[in-house]
Amino acid sequence: TLLYTIKFEANLNMEEFGQSLKDMAGTVGSMSIKGFDRAKQFSQEKMGNAVKTELDQDFIALSARVEETRSCVSKTSTAARNFLQPNAAARLEDMFNETVTAAEASTNPNVRDIAAKIPIRKGSNIDKRQTYSELMGHIMKTSGQQIGDSIKCGPSFVEVGETFQKLGMLEREYIRDVYNNFFKPFSNHLQVEYSNITAEKRRLDLARLDLDAAKSKVRGARTPEAMQQNEQKVRECQAAFDRQYEQTKILLTEADRKSDEFTCHLEEFIRSQMNYHEQAHKMLSETHANLKK
Repeated sequence: TLLYTIKFEANLNMEEFGQSLKDMAGTVGSMSIKGFDRAKQFSQEKMGNAVKTELDQDFIALSARVEETRSCVSKTSTAARNFLQPNAAARLEDMFNETVTAAEASTNPNVRDIAAKIPIRKGSNIDKRQTYSELMGHIMKTSGQQIGDSIKCGPSFVEVGETFQKLGMLEREYIRDVYNNFFKPFSNHLQVEYSNITAEKRRLDLARLDLDAAKSKVRGARTPEAMQQNEQKVRECQAAFDRQYEQTKILLTEADRKSDEFTCHLEEFIRSQMNYHEQAHKMLSETHANLKK
């Protein structure tokens, strides 16, 4: 029985292996000539056996600057979300709610259908949760009421507790202000442009592979007819590459220009910070003066 089982499993594995080979052969067989030429050119470049068209240094510097800005904005957005909501579980809940809310307004009917099956969400709750200042204020106020007015610390507990409850409400207003006027516009600024740039850079890479593959065929042509045909292909690929290069450069230049607008969002963040701390300082100063009486 054991021997039969081993033979059976061996036969099954061979059948699966054979099917895998058939699937792979079908994939290779269905691959377009252009796709095959791209793959060949790419692999030869990796091995150092092919000539590669290099982009000009200004374009490379522009692309690197835009990519560096995109990376820094992404990291700053993540840090800003952590700053607004340090609690990881609450942060994940807010991100989920935001995603579902955005999906409900999607132009894709499939996405809307999936979102409709999820319990109704109303966006982020980032400014609706009770803050730690409010929690501490509630405990201090309740403690002061339990102690009573018979000793001095009772009323002091109540006053400080009420102050921290007010601070908590002020903190929620501040969080809402930062979220709406800094975090959302800062995180969303240029996201469509960055997405388009990524797609256009990918198309430029493919156009460059097509051009270099065509040039390689010219160098390998053995007859005048093949040479003429391959040279015509090079001209077509060169024209396609030039068009894609200009399109990508336009998007990169526009994104680089608009990156200055991130400063406006940072100004909003500082304004929110200043307003919050000024009002908080005023509340605490009044409470401190009352405690000293």
